[in-house]
Amino acid sequence: MIDSVFVRGLEFEGNHGYTAAERRGTRRFRVNLSLELPLAVAMASDRLVDTVDYWKVSEIVVALGTKSTYKLLEALAGAIGHKIQELYPQAQVVIELEKLAPPCPGVPASCGVRLVLPPPSA
Repeated sequence: MIDSVFVRGLEFEGNHGYTAAERRGTRRFRVNLSLELPLAVAMASDRLVDTVDYWKVSEIVVALGTKSTYKLLEALAGAIGHKIQELYPQAQVVIELEKLAPPCPGVPASCGVRLVLPPPSA
C-alpha cells in the first residue's frame, strides 16, 4: 500500500450545474481527496517541504470551487486534480466531489463523482 495525505469533508458553496438555473444560485459541495505518494522522507525529516501541505491543497479546492463555474462535476473535479498535480506532480490524486442536496427525484443527500488521476509522468 502506498502512503497518502488526505483532506476529508472540505465544503464550499459554488455555482456549478448543468442548467443555467442551477448555475445562477449557489449550492453546497463536499470534497474528499487523497494524494498518494511516498512519505518516508517527511517521516525522517519532519519538514513540511518534504510532504504535501494540506492547507495549500484545501486552498486550491476552495478557490476553484468558489471562483469558477462548471457544468459537470467531472470537469470541476478534473480541474481541481490537475491544479493540485501542478504543485505535487509525483502524486496520484484521488478526488471525490459531491453536490449536496442536488435537485433530483427522490431527494438524494448527495450525488457526485470519484476520479483517479495518475501522476502526469506515469
